[in-house]
Amino acid sequence: MNARYNVAIVGQTGVGKSTFINYLYGECVVKADIGRPVTKNGFHPVEMEINGLPVTLFDSWGLEVGKHDQWMSELSKELDKRGINQSASEWFHSVFYCIQAGGNRIQDCDIDIIKKFIENNYNVSVILTKCDQVGEDDENAMRQTIQASIQGISVISVCSEEKKTRSGETKPFGKGDVERKAFSDFFDSLIIRVPLRCNYVMNEIKRDWLTDIKAKIKTIGHFGSNESDVREKINADTDKLYKTLASQINKEIDSTIKMYGTFSEKLGYPPFESNVPSTSSNHFHKKSTDLNLTWYQAPVFAALLPFLAVYALFATKSTTQAEFLDELNTVESKVDKYIDSQTRNITERLQELKAEVLCPTAH
Repeated sequence: MNARYNVAIVGQTGVGKSTFINYLYGECVVKADIGRPVTKNGFHPVEMEINGLPVTLFDSWGLEVGKHDQWMSELSKELDKRGINQSASEWFHSVFYCIQAGGNRIQDCDIDIIKKFIENNYNVSVILTKCDQVGEDDENAMRQTIQASIQGISVISVCSEEKKTRSGETKPFGKGDVERKAFSDFFDSLIIRVPLRCNYVMNEIKRDWLTDIKAKIKTIGHFGSNESDVREKINADTDKLYKTLASQINKEIDSTIKMYGTFSEKLGYPPFESNVPSTSSNHFHKKSTDLNLTWYQAPVFAALLPFLAVYALFATKSTTQAEFLDELNTVESKVDKYIDSQTRNITERLQELKAEVLCPTAH
């Protein structure tokens, strides 16, 4: 799996998306302008490289008055390309939604777009831009308005530019908070999307098995075929099914964790440890410990999907196609329970992994 970091930067025209991107990644990777759209319709991919890591920034065209329906249509198309039916390399790995701090309220279109991402199993971080242009009370009021509109949403205050004004000099701030949140979102993406992806893969494997088993059952009663031979073949296929489920899902999990680990290592996440409240994000000190992350190398998922001690195999009582098909329903039900239990197991193990990495002192 090629590790390409896909970042979606979304927001209305003029809120400072392009400036935020350039501040976050330390170079002029996208064109910035004032007061008018600077990106093409839809998602505009900007390919770049950070510390040897291939990165694709998906800079959205700014949402304007009268274009809500068009934007939602474009968003739906883009999200369809990055569903759980696609491998993790195709997903958005970070989603930032930019809202200007000086706005009086969060608009309905902003809420609709953020909720659309959430409905598609993405974590979204709201970036409150241009915080240097408003007072602390107005900034906090906007933060509370956003969090009241979208329960559980993370809001990060950012100033992306260094400016000299009549009242003094403004220094950029907020980058460390954004990077730490992106790192945390990596785990949430694993916890939310990987179990769904694994469930999808397991059901695809089961579907192929089911088609093959039904085809073999249909041969019963035909010349040169008998129920004993068919039973032996379908039991061998069913035994292979469980082993395939385990091996394929372990590969899926292993490759995805390694991919996110590569992102973290190349981007240097988490780069800082805060010694002040997160709202004062311009004061940090670097950790004295080694920042090269190796969490993805831990054998967390060794034997994650153990084989069942007793497989749900076909018994010796069935002799006709109808009897075999009835028995197949029972076996399929047991396979479904196995898939559901392993999906829950994956979620639990990923939550343990997040706790181990983000709260190591608790272990």
